[in-house]
Amino acid sequence: VMGVFMGALTDMTPPVTIIDGKEVPQAPLKEQMRTTLRATAEKSLYWCRQFAFITGVFGGSECLVEKYRGKHDVWNAVVSGCVTGAAMQAKQGPQASAIGCGGVGGVFFLFYLF
Repeated sequence: VMGVFMGALTDMTPPVTIIDGKEVPQAPLKEQMRTTLRATAEKSLYWCRQFAFITGVFGGSECLVEKYRGKHDVWNAVVSGCVTGAAMQAKQGPQASAIGCGGVGGVFFLFYLF
């Protein structure tokens, strides 16, 4: 559901195409609707995959950390957030993974603190 919302939100305004300083004439309404719905569906699928990845990595790592530590406290969420942030940024390299780890882990620490 959140993926569909984010997909619709990010594809709400169609781009205005300008060639040689003139706006391109509008396409027929049916074609505009088809193009917009197709783009919204693609963005929705992207966001659905992102949320599924985040949920799976966070939930799995939190379960493993809690089982390993034998405690249920804030540090399980912080470590799991760190793992999730690092996994989200793994393709961009080690520096980005470290920043993702600190960012998401810090957010979960603040979330549980307040």
